[in-house]
Amino acid sequence: MTRPALSCLVLLLAACDGGAAKPAGPPAEPAEKVAVAPPTRAEPEAPPTPKYPQGEADEACTKIVVVAWQGAEDAEATITRDKAAAQARAGELQKKLSSGTAFAELAAESDEPKTKAKGGAMGTYARDNWPDKYAPLKDVVFALGIGETSAAVEHPHGFVVAQRCKVEKVHTRHILVRYAGARNAEAKLKRTKEQAQKLATEIHVAASEPGADFEALAKKRSEDGSAERGGDLGAVGRGMFAPAYEAAAFALKPGELSAVVESDFGFHVIQRIE
Repeated sequence: MTRPALSCLVLLLAACDGGAAKPAGPPAEPAEKVAVAPPTRAEPEAPPTPKYPQGEADEACTKIVVVAWQGAEDAEATITRDKAAAQARAGELQKKLSSGTAFAELAAESDEPKTKAKGGAMGTYARDNWPDKYAPLKDVVFALGIGETSAAVEHPHGFVVAQRCKVEKVHTRHILVRYAGARNAEAKLKRTKEQAQKLATEIHVAASEPGADFEALAKKRSEDGSAERGGDLGAVGRGMFAPAYEAAAFALKPGELSAVVESDFGFHVIQRIE
């Protein structure tokens, strides 16, 4: 076979072997795969921890101590300190409260008789039912967390240090027996204090009988406006009742009766409602 013919045969065999030229060297390594992280979803931010339990955003229990100066509204004649001294004293009390001193201990030094008699308790009020007398304290109190103490706030009655307390309520019925000279007693009432106490004791015995209907008894025997509701005073927060009544009411279990309790209004027999 001639050389040109041999060359043609080599070319023909190459075409029959797949038609593509084989690589001259070893195959190239495949490109390294790059790991691609899956898309991440942004985690929602945790809500801020509330300063007060749910439901208390629009209601606050408050304790206050008042340091008056000579000439402040309703200040007693015995107060001789000037305004600067009152402010300094209020600052001292604020530091003690913030460091953990019991409020009741310092409330004894308050210059406001009404709250002083209740261990500093101003009461429990909804934001939209805040008493006008304490209007300067409203925003201050609602900015506090439970147990927190405010700085001294200037008020017409003196410098006030406020502490926010947990809202606690008690639902009670009562039967009230008044006596001559008791708070809100009618002028025509002639019953003595001793007679009122004796009558309240008799009512307590009747209310303690098995199967006794306290509501019906209150409608018949109680001597205040709650009588028509069977003595029902509703669910009331701390600081709103006379101290002796409040202490007795919160000490009861639902359905229990108190002993006879004396307050400025007369003698009470109290039943706690579930």
